[in-house]
Amino acid sequence: MSRKIGWIGLGHMGLPMAKNLHNAGYDLHVWNRTLDKAKVSGLPYKKNLTDLLKEKDIIITMLFGSESVIEIYKKITDSGIDLKGKLFIDMTTVHPDTARKTAEDLIKKGGDFLEAPVLGSVIPAQKGLLTIVVSGDREKFEQNKDIFNTLGKEIFYMGDYGIASTMKLINNTVLGSFMAVLSEAFAFAKKVGIDPELAVSVLENGAGKSLVLEAKKEKLLKEDYSTHFSVGLIHKDLTYAVDIAHKNKYPLFLTSVTRELFNSAKAYGLEDEDFSAVLEIFKKLSNYTD
Repeated sequence: MSRKIGWIGLGHMGLPMAKNLHNAGYDLHVWNRTLDKAKVSGLPYKKNLTDLLKEKDIIITMLFGSESVIEIYKKITDSGIDLKGKLFIDMTTVHPDTARKTAEDLIKKGGDFLEAPVLGSVIPAQKGLLTIVVSGDREKFEQNKDIFNTLGKEIFYMGDYGIASTMKLINNTVLGSFMAVLSEAFAFAKKVGIDPELAVSVLENGAGKSLVLEAKKEKLLKEDYSTHFSVGLIHKDLTYAVDIAHKNKYPLFLTSVTRELFNSAKAYGLEDEDFSAVLEIFKKLSNYTD
């Protein structure tokens, strides 16, 4: 594992993923726009982005969305540092246009790029059990598959740039819609007086049986919205998905409604809470209080 890895982004997902690589023995340093996050991460860190770029062969980014990716990669391409032979892996969920433009800009500078968004939230990130979809040069993917295998359990090579990001967004249309319909059903059961734990038990042995309910049932029961995957993030992903659908003349009926439910959650100040907080919207719509 002689490759030197630089990691950028220490949010809810980035921090546990970086720790997994460090614990697996990779030569890794982190950098974060907010330096304090790097200092308290428990990981070796660099104070300056330029130092990270100079010293590392592979740079992995895990940021919030397209705007943050555009900002960071502009800093990278404008840094004046020779990027030839360096591999950049972006694991952020971005608009496919962002992935394609980032690849184009880096390749012009002599760098290599893999687009590799992840499926899963904080718990699978901590356990190295994410699903990862990857686009870009297949040879570069195969050469660095050990990195992906350290971070995830299922790795899919998708082909050219933009495809992996599109697939991730398609996955999240299902994720957001599942969370919304489960929250609606849960609030419905409570509204008509069915014991919440009994309702969840029936749902998880009936039509509600899913990874989403398995992961979120305790959050629904306890109304614990500590963040694994935020309202803001799922709303961002659904917005990207709707944009792609419009460009391809594909109607996204259910996803569009789901997006507005999460937009409502943002309006109620729940943007930074876990996306299971959409339950609060159904409570408000039904005038239900505990």
